[in-house]
Formats: sequence, C-alpha cells, structure tokens
Amino acid sequence: MYKKLPLKPLLVAIAATGALNITVMAAAQAGVTAPTTSAPTHRIINVGRVSAGLALNTLDKVPTKKEVFESTQSVKVIGKKQMETAGPAGGAGQALAVAPGVNTQTDSPAGGSRTTISINGMKTGWSNIAGNANDGTVMVTFDGVPMVDPAYGVWGSPEVPQMSMIKGIAVTYGPGYPVNRWFNNIGGSINFLPLQPTAKAGASIGGFYGSFNTRGVHFNVRTGNIDGWSAILAGGMTSAGNYLTGYGFNNPSNNYAYYAKVIKKFHGGHFSFGAYAARGVAYRPTGIPVSPNSNVTVNGINANGNPNPGPIYSQQTTGFYTTLPYSMYWKEAFNTSYILYSKFYDHLSRNLTLHNLLWYRHGSREHLHYNYYTGGYSNVALNQYYLAKSDTYGDKLYFTEHLPWNTVSFGGYFLNNKYNSLLEFYNPTQAGLINGAPAYGSLAVPNGDSHSSYMYMTDLAAFIQDDIQPVSNVRITPGLRVVTFNTNFVNNEAAQFPLNGYNNGVNSYGTSGDRQPNSSTNFTDVEPSIGANWQITPNVAVYANYSTAYKAPAGATGTYAHMLASSLKPQSSSQYQFGVKAYVPHDGLLNRASFGANYYHLNDTNEIIPIPVVSHLYSEFASGSSTFSGVNLYFEDDPLYNIHIFSNLSFEKAVYSNYVNPHGVSYDGMPVSDVPAQTANIGAYYQWYHAGVVYEPRIWWQYTGAQNIYNNNTGAPTNQKLPAFGIWNAALRVNVGHQYLFAGLHKLSVNVDVLNLLNKQYNSYQYISGGGYYGVAGQMLADPGMPRAVYVSLEGHFA
Repeated sequence: MYKKLPLKPLLVAIAATGALNITVMAAAQAGVTAPTTSAPTHRIINVGRVSAGLALNTLDKVPTKKEVFESTQSVKVIGKKQMETAGPAGGAGQALAVAPGVNTQTDSPAGGSRTTISINGMKTGWSNIAGNANDGTVMVTFDGVPMVDPAYGVWGSPEVPQMSMIKGIAVTYGPGYPVNRWFNNIGGSINFLPLQPTAKAGASIGGFYGSFNTRGVHFNVRTGNIDGWSAILAGGMTSAGNYLTGYGFNNPSNNYAYYAKVIKKFHGGHFSFGAYAARGVAYRPTGIPVSPNSNVTVNGINANGNPNPGPIYSQQTTGFYTTLPYSMYWKEAFNTSYILYSKFYDHLSRNLTLHNLLWYRHGSREHLHYNYYTGGYSNVALNQYYLAKSDTYGDKLYFTEHLPWNTVSFGGYFLNNKYNSLLEFYNPTQAGLINGAPAYGSLAVPNGDSHSSYMYMTDLAAFIQDDIQPVSNVRITPGLRVVTFNTNFVNNEAAQFPLNGYNNGVNSYGTSGDRQPNSSTNFTDVEPSIGANWQITPNVAVYANYSTAYKAPAGATGTYAHMLASSLKPQSSSQYQFGVKAYVPHDGLLNRASFGANYYHLNDTNEIIPIPVVSHLYSEFASGSSTFSGVNLYFEDDPLYNIHIFSNLSFEKAVYSNYVNPHGVSYDGMPVSDVPAQTANIGAYYQWYHAGVVYEPRIWWQYTGAQNIYNNNTGAPTNQKLPAFGIWNAALRVNVGHQYLFAGLHKLSVNVDVLNLLNKQYNSYQYISGGGYYGVAGQMLADPGMPRAVYVSLEGHFA
C-alpha cells in the first residue's frame, strides 16, 4: 500500500536555504551603502560587476559562446551546423556524437531506434546493456523539462527523434550548477532546446528520401508577435528500413514528434505554455555472431538443444549485416513521451526575479518479443511482453537576487512519480498445470517468468547558488543542494497473476529471484559545489570546479524486487575539473572562435550492475564503483566569412575501483566496458556564392577509439577490445535565393548527404554472450555500424 512520504527533511532544507540567503543578502547590503531613491533606476556599482543572471543557464536557452567562456563549468553547445552531421534521418543519438567526450551507439539509420549515449563514460540509453554499470547517470531535458523517468533513471533517445525542431543542444559535463540540476545529473546533462516563437512570422517545410527506404517530412510554423503573444507549431515523421536485414525482413522503424509553444510577454517578464509528443517504434535485431560456430545455424535449435540443419550463422558465413529470419526471432520496441509544461518569469522588483516551471510527463516503454529460435522446439518461452509506464508531475520554483557583489539564486522543486512495470514470458504452444489441470500460456496466465510491480517516488530538492564577481575578470560560484529521494515499492505479482503456469499455479511475489516484498526507502543527502573562472586576458580564461551529486538507487522496480531495500544506497559521484577556455569574437582568422581544454576526474560509487539473462528477468546483479579521468578539447572557428571549421578530441581512462560479480568474484582495477579510450571528430564547411545561389560542400570525420568488451558469460569486464574505427562523411547543400522563387518563398535548399563515404565495414559494439540468444555461451556477438548511406533532402523557407 502506498505510504505517506515524510517531508521533514525538505522543510529543514528550505528553512536552512532561506536563512542562508537572508544572511548573504544582509551581509551584502550592510557592506555597501546605496542611495535611497524611489525612481526605477538601477544602482551603479563601481567595484566589481553585477551579473545579469546566474553564471550559466543551460535549461532555458542555448548558451552563447561568450557565456560558456565566462562560466566555471565545462559545457559544450551543439548548434545547427554541427547537428547536421546526423543526417536528415538521424535523431538525438546521432546528433550528440560530435561533442567531445560523448560516445553514441545505435543499430539503425533513423531516430526511432534506441541509442546508448555516454558523457565521459557516464551513460544513458538502452541500445545495449550488458555490463552497463553507469546507465541512468545523465539527465536529459526538453526545453528544461525532465524527460527521464525518476524511478528508472534511463532515457530513451526515440523521445527526441526529430532534430529539425531542435535549435541547439547544451551538454554539461558533470553535475553542473545546483540551479540547473534535476534528479540524476551525477554524470552530466543534455538539454534539447526546441525552436522558439519569434517576433516575425514565418514557416518552413521539408522532406527527404534515402538509403534503406528512409523517408520523412518536417515543418514549423511561427505566428510572429501578435499583441505580445507569439506561438510556434513544429513536427515531423520518419520511417526507415535498416541496413540490418534478415532473409527479406528489413527490421523497420518509424517515429514522429510534435511540439507547440505559446509565449506571452508583459512588462518585466513572460509566461509560456508548451506541449510535446514523441514516439519511436523499431525492430531490434539480436547481436550477430562474429565468427562461425557449427552449433549456431539460422534455423534455431531443437528440443534436445541441438542445431537444426541450415546455414551456419555469423558475419563471416551468412553476411556482415545479416540478421535472423523474422520467422525465427523478432523484437519490436516502442518508446513514447508526452509532456505538458508552463514557465513563468517575472521581475518582482528591480533586483529580484521569480522563475517557475510546472510540468507533467507521461512516458512508456513497450516490447513485443517473439523467439522461435530457442522457444519453438522446447519449453522455453516463445513470447515476451513488457510494458513500463510512468507518470510524473512537479514544480520548480526559485528566485534570483541581484546584489552589489554577487547574484544569488535560491529555491527548490518537488516531483511525484508513479512507475508501473509489467513483464511476462509465455508459450501458447506449451501447457502447464494450473490447479492440477493443463493450461496453455497466455498474457493472462504466463507459463514463463513474470513480474508486476509499482514504484511510488517523491523527489525533493532545495538549493542555493551564488555567483560572486569581486572584480570584473573573476567569477566564483559556490553552491549547495539538499536532496531527498522517497520510494515505496509494491510487488504486485500475486495480484496481477493469481495463477501462473510457471510454478504449478502457485504464484508468490514473482519468479526468477523477483521475490522481495513491499518496501520503502528514504534517502537525504547534501551536495556541495564550487567553481571559479579567472579571465587572465579578455579572450583567455582558466577555470576549475568541484561538485558532488546523488541519485536514487538504479534499476527502479527490478532492483527493489531482487534486493533487500535495507541494502540499497543512493548512487553518487564526486568530480573535479580544471582547464582553459578561449573566446575571440574577431581577430584576423579567428572569428567567433572558441577553444577549450580541460582535465576531469570523476568517482562513481554504489553502482548496481544488471547482468541480463535472455528470456528471463534480470536474475543477477553485480556491484561496484568506478573512476573516470581524461582530457577533452574542442575548437570552433570561422577563419573566413565563408568557411566554418570544428574539431573535438577526447582521451579517457575508466577503471573499476571496485567490482564484485554475482558470484562474489572481485575484478577490482579492470577497465570499464564500452568506454572508448579516444574519440575525435573534425569537419569543415565551405560556402561559395554565384548568381544568387549558395553552394555549401561539407566534409567531416568521426573517430571512435578502442573500447573494452564485457563478458556476459562470467558477468565481468575484460581486457579484450573492440577495434577503433574512423568514418568519413560528406554533404553538399545548394541554397536558391528568393529572386528565383515565387512570392513568399524566401529560400529553397537542396541537400545531399553521404554518410560513411568510404563504405567502411566495422562493428560499433561487441560483447561475449552468456548463451541466451543462440544456446552457445562464450560467443562474441556484434552490432555492425551503418554502411554507406545517401540521402537527398529538400526544404523551403517562407518569410
């Protein structure tokens, strides 16, 4: 039964925050005497500098290069030019790959498929999960609104499948400022800022077609300013086949996203209402054996566990990109997200502003899974059904006070979340005994493993963030946040399935280790942080920061169903960074040029690491702590008015300071799996104008270094490596000016993208199997990267 959650820790935190803020304000006002006046003019301070706002706001706008330069944090902004490297069909996962220290892995050419994303080794996403120790440690927001389910903590990239409506992406490395954090920023954060309403009316519409029968359309319409009101409506949809095909089945996907926002401006502030809906559906093929094994054919195994006659299945024998036939195996994954939100901003006085965000999100993940490969000839489950759905609402309220020496933001948020998880395996061709009578498996009466549970969660936070500028070229940003995570877990297995053919009709709190009873937890933690930025010249700054952050125990209901609640602890990180930044608006060949280089060191503790067992629940867990350290560098410049160049480079070392597998074996000091030792990209765009037409050729190179492979058979990391790979890409855009077009059409763009220009054959992911898919343990399975793909797109812009 749902229990009332304690609010006392938050009340204490809010009281402490308010008292601290009053103390800071009183001290500042006591130290500076300002003239008394009733005129609505701002005071002039001759010592130091009054900040226009918090050091860096990554949630409400795309930070400018100058704002990033002046901040004490490591932030990378991906603008429209670099987002284009994803191609017209690419989604969030593909677009993020150009940021330093960011690695992405997917198995589809379009945005409807799931992607694993890591920032300096800290991950989110579901593309592959074998040994994924750090999943759910990156916060993802849309227009500043949380898209991540608080209970599970992992974000699905199909929630942002349409990049045409995204204005920019802000990537924060590490927890970031307390004022910008939500509930799982321990490894970093990503904010997708959509197109915003504009002062002038306009519209655009476009479409594309390309390899693998990929096609899509997108649009946006802007009303312009009408008596202080302005609005935008945008959307898009894509459908695609896949380069991974299985004997006539092309593992298709489709996705859509729609977004609307209305803003009303008034004297001193504004308020807005927004809505967003997105859905991605994709068939997810299994990993392909790298090398042949006579016990693995394309036709599955018989009741005795022996292979049925047929071609031996592997990349070397049946084809590098060949998947199993549809009649043998398929898995269809659905990801959905609906968001409603409202923002309010007001100058309560000349120095005090109010910020409020109210939001609601419904999200769901659904799997339909058919496995005749091992289930057709035996008593193994033939079908899987999985549905995880989440409803979250919350409010974030804070104030910003401009003081003579500093700017202080203080406030907090609350959220309530209901998470429901349902998973069942069944075989309608096999009969089990229910009360002594035979009954065939079904959704109502599964005869394989099953799980049903609820998680009720309340997260609370109070924070104070200071931005002190004692002199014009120094910024110091101390911060403090108090967080509480309150959970109530309800094992609903017996109520959901009073009869279960898996255990002769007896069902008591689940199967396959999923037996923990109802429980509740309450965690409260304090997160201090501090940063400093010293501009040693007007264009060069050195900076450093330190922060700690916490999140609720990973895994949501699966964790609470398998483990004693008394054994759980919040996952936490502590990180420090130091580096140098440069920003040059204009100086010779440096135009809007930005450069950054930093070293980071992050400790991630209290990790809960799931060990997947195919056709069963997560029946095993490892535990550990890991350390990530490395260097990130970036450079971006317009050396000439018609040339744009960019480059990003990262070096990383990731090791387990502690790792104990489910059998109690220690692997301390082993490398963290699936973290590339290096990542890099470099690109150049050139524009040539002739007779009212602009030609823009583009070329870029993406490199992913060697990464260690996980052994799902032993439940442990290894020193075996997936080889490095580098991919060349090219594109050509032709922009036709309005003089050649009909009235109202301002610009027409034709674009040709060629991804993987040299058609390099490579695997983007590999792991050692425990034998669940093909019945043979120890095989190396792989997801191939995309071969050459060509897309042609057309877009019209209306003034």
